[in-house]
Amino acid sequence: MTCLNAVGELLMVRRADDGHWDLPGGRVEVGEEVQAAARRELLEETGLHAAELALLGVFSGPDTLHTYPDGNTVAWVTVLYLCREAQGQFRAADDAADVGWFGLGALPQPCSAATQRYLHALVAHGPL
Repeated sequence: MTCLNAVGELLMVRRADDGHWDLPGGRVEVGEEVQAAARRELLEETGLHAAELALLGVFSGPDTLHTYPDGNTVAWVTVLYLCREAQGQFRAADDAADVGWFGLGALPQPCSAATQRYLHALVAHGPL
């Protein structure tokens, strides 16, 4: 999920498994609606409750292969939402090692190629 605050900063989490900075997100549980999963993952990873969500895009295909540190390779299908308002006190939680708000011109590194594609979609969306 792309989550922006009132001054246009992007919420990012540093993954505990590989140290990369990423957007909050995760898997959809069996029987769960995608939007509900996005809200749940944001809360689990950052402690924030999402307000309205807008669909930014769906990503799939050969560019979405990911190999975890344990060697497990998966093909992600990512449904990317934009949240312009979230409530609560943000904190690193669940599988996030760190969390923070960053200006689009000063994003933390390293971040994955997939995250870079999602950020391009955010910028292509238009005025933020």
